[in-house]
Amino acid sequence: MAVGIQVRTLLIGAVSALVIGGGLPATAAAAPAAAPRWSAAELPDGDTVLSGSIRPDAHTTWTAGFRLGDEDGSGSFHPVVYTHDDRTDGPWTAMPTAPGALGRVNALAATSARDGWLVGDTDREGDPVMTQHWNGHTWRVEPAPVPQDTISGGLLGVDALTPDNVWAAGWAQVLDERIPDPDGGPTQIIDHSEGLVEHWDGHTWHRVPLPKQYANWGLNAIAASGPNDIWAVGSGYGDDDRPVVLHYDGRSWTALPTPPYGGLYGEFNDVIAKGPHDVWAVGRTLLDEDDRGHALTMHWNGRTWTPLDRPADAGPLTGAAATRDGIVAVGMTHDRENGYALRVAGTRVTSLGFPAGTDGTAYSPWKISAAGREVTVSGSLTSPKEQFPRPLLLSTRL
Repeated sequence: MAVGIQVRTLLIGAVSALVIGGGLPATAAAAPAAAPRWSAAELPDGDTVLSGSIRPDAHTTWTAGFRLGDEDGSGSFHPVVYTHDDRTDGPWTAMPTAPGALGRVNALAATSARDGWLVGDTDREGDPVMTQHWNGHTWRVEPAPVPQDTISGGLLGVDALTPDNVWAAGWAQVLDERIPDPDGGPTQIIDHSEGLVEHWDGHTWHRVPLPKQYANWGLNAIAASGPNDIWAVGSGYGDDDRPVVLHYDGRSWTALPTPPYGGLYGEFNDVIAKGPHDVWAVGRTLLDEDDRGHALTMHWNGRTWTPLDRPADAGPLTGAAATRDGIVAVGMTHDRENGYALRVAGTRVTSLGFPAGTDGTAYSPWKISAAGREVTVSGSLTSPKEQFPRPLLLSTRL
């Protein structure tokens, strides 16, 4: 990948983001609106990055992510999940994850409060991808297979239609060749990256065949409006840094032509499937070699992709969620100094008045979810006075 966000290598404090535009000239700003009141959740643990939140039922919210634990001196990532009873003002509580499970939680999904999923990364070379399944009582590790000779890999998105129809997408870094140094130096590693889609059938994960896109590429997100309408998005890497869009029609995965992303490079980081004729893909585009990234927002009407214009300060987009009349999205400005939260309804874009940090403190929103009028933003909060980030979980009402 040329420059910009690399979702698959998200590290502590590096949750980058978005800003979305719609129906605006490229030099415009989002329409002003009465700033909503944001409330911050107090979570039990620090040193944590949150990668998403969901509502498995009408009165429960889960949020999940990872913390950097150094208990064994290895600096390993530890998965974390927190739950809240939204009928009360009580505290958030930690849910014990599967015993011994390590690694990041990159995304989560649920069909009910008795059926949920966490997806993450491989722990070691040759290992399957770590996922965890919630059965209503405990989290249990369910390994997802990877290609032979996988060096590293992970699942970055997951969507659950039913308990026996769950889809996840990500990438795998696959070894092609090891070349020993005849002079005794380090062995040269030749490898490539490829997109990864997994399907859970109620019993086990299966890796499904995909059409090859580029020499190196991966997927960042997946969304389904139904069993015959599933979308996965990502990008090529390196010189092939261009958006990737795949679609599943209930029989097989096919690649759609590259949408007109309007820059030298581009990628999709999230996808929202509201129906076969109403799909949103969001990410970033680079206008030149020195660009730090501008927002990329596109809409599929069942026939063509249409790009939306963007505010001038709109930086890379990493998270979006469906609302009744459009989408909401979060991220950071082009200069990476401030977080954003915006709402798109038809052709109108309004700012949700995301709070700004003070005294060097930075809000780094990563993902956003919406349930009815309730909107929740997850990510991290960094401060020059602290070595590690703190969890960021903000909510407001539209």
